[in-house]
Amino acid sequence: MKKRSRSKKKGSANAGKKRGLRDRGLELGILFLFLVLVLFFYSIVYQRWLSPGQEQPPPVEQKVIRVEILNGCGVAGLAGEVTDFLRLKGFDVVNVGNAENFDFPETLIVDRIGDMPAAWQVARAVGIDNVIQQKDEDLLLDVTLILGRDYQQLLPLKAVLGGDE
Repeated sequence: MKKRSRSKKKGSANAGKKRGLRDRGLELGILFLFLVLVLFFYSIVYQRWLSPGQEQPPPVEQKVIRVEILNGCGVAGLAGEVTDFLRLKGFDVVNVGNAENFDFPETLIVDRIGDMPAAWQVARAVGIDNVIQQKDEDLLLDVTLILGRDYQQLLPLKAVLGGDE
């Protein structure tokens, strides 16, 4: 009888060891998952609030350039066609009309508010390099485009105007 009682103890001891190992494995698994979860939340917090030098710069607002288009060559409807072209390019055409005369040999960009980069942006859009500055803030616009007799040579406008006007 003594042998049986010893073997029962061994059996229950082995079962206890197995259960202890299983419990320990379960505890280690739970601890591992907890650590992974803590690292996950830390990385989110670090990226969102603690990361040095990772700030996104504020979005740069694109300034809408207000343009006046004046016909300085006397071709009927030319200013209207160029208006459509510039609006497709993102410019705000606020006035269309005739220049003081129709004797402008060259197309001209006039900066009206002291913002030469804006004037050059319009100049590049129509394909010219003739930019001057005549400030007149009473006009409530940024740039004046005066279309001269050379309008047919302006490459960006050729496709819009057909090149044979």
